[in-house]
Amino acid sequence: TMLVFLTSLLLLSHTLASTDTTTYDTFKLVRQWYPNSCYKASPACISPLPRVVKYWTIHGLWPSKRGSADPVDCAGSSCHLNVSRLPDLVDMMRQRWPTYESGGDAQFWKYEYCKHGTCCTDELQSPHDYFNTALSLNHKLDMDKLLRSAGIVPDPREFYTFDQLDKAMKKKATYWCRTVAEKDGSSRQLVDQISVCMDKKLAWIDCSAQSKTCNRDKPFYLLPFKRDITDEL
Repeated sequence: TMLVFLTSLLLLSHTLASTDTTTYDTFKLVRQWYPNSCYKASPACISPLPRVVKYWTIHGLWPSKRGSADPVDCAGSSCHLNVSRLPDLVDMMRQRWPTYESGGDAQFWKYEYCKHGTCCTDELQSPHDYFNTALSLNHKLDMDKLLRSAGIVPDPREFYTFDQLDKAMKKKATYWCRTVAEKDGSSRQLVDQISVCMDKKLAWIDCSAQSKTCNRDKPFYLLPFKRDITDEL
C-alpha cells in the first residue's frame, strides 16, 4: 500500500511539473550575428546566406518562464510546418531569418516553430501568427540601429565592453558568447546572440538574466561580414 501511495505521489509530482513547464509569462526574441557565430566554428557553418544579409538575423521567438525552464516541443511528434502556407512571409523570412546550418531555411523554421512556436498558441495561434509576429518585433526592435547609435559597429580590431552594450540595449538583455583562440595565442570573446524580452502582450521589458556564456569582465568583438565569414581574419 505504501509503495502504491509513493508511486501515485511521484506520478502526481511529475504531472504537476509537466503542466508547469508548459506555461510561460514572457517571450524572448533571440537575434544572431553570423560572423561571430561562424568564425572558426566547429562544425563549420555550411549553407550560404543571401548576399543581402549583413545584419543581425532572427534565431527564434521563444516563450519563456521566469525562474523556470522554458516550455518546448508542446505539440510533440505531431508538429508539422508547411512553408507553402506562408507565401506572404517567406521572402522576408529568407532575408531576416536565414540559417547557415545544414538542412537549410525550411528545416530551421520548422525546428524553431515546433520547439517554441507550439508553446505559445494561446497568443500566437497559427504558424503565420508566430512568424509574422517575430518579423514585426525584429523590425520594431532594430538591433543594428541600437548598437550603431552607441558606436558599436563591426570591426575586427575594435573591442567593446559590456557596459557599452548594456547602454546600447536600453533594457536588460541576455547575451551569448563564444571564445575563439587565435594563431598568435590570444583569444577573442565574440557576442554571437542577444535576446530581448517581452511580456505576453509583446511590450519590451527587462530580461531577468543578462549573460549566458559571457565573461563580462573581458571585452568582446563584433566581426564584420565577409565573403567567407569562416575565414581567418
